[in-house]
Amino acid sequence: MKKSILFFLITYLFISCSADRNYLPEDFWGMKLKRKLTGKEAKDFVDKLHFQNVATEKNEVGFYSGEVGNATVYITYYSDDKAAYQDFRKMTEKISPENSMFVRGTYHNINNKQIYSCMGLGQVHYVFADNNLLFWISADPSFSRNFLDEYMKLVMN
Repeated sequence: MKKSILFFLITYLFISCSADRNYLPEDFWGMKLKRKLTGKEAKDFVDKLHFQNVATEKNEVGFYSGEVGNATVYITYYSDDKAAYQDFRKMTEKISPENSMFVRGTYHNINNKQIYSCMGLGQVHYVFADNNLLFWISADPSFSRNFLDEYMKLVMN
């Protein structure tokens, strides 16, 4: 009986810890997290970027800075995988025709994950969905692909 209870508790703790994963670490790839937005502040920020209400209820935004330059990570949480992938498709199709500030949009298969990349506002942008999350990464062109590769290792592990 004690072994069953202990097994249940260990399993519960393992699942709980992995569910609260930190996708915006304080230090990442030699850069410091200078500002982090969560809750209403993050939702309002994302909505303001789009000039309309587009954000789900749970969002996070992390602004990174270091000697190499700057990067921003936007994370949107969905209720399930399907909703995240649907918004990934909707978002990338909307910016693909190059009728916006984003140009050279292309889909890639990187680490067995479909990634959309484009250029705009002096940065390279990468969009991808993983499980119930949608990620948008903006980074300076000189290191953007390396930043993406390392960030995907963080997300996928």
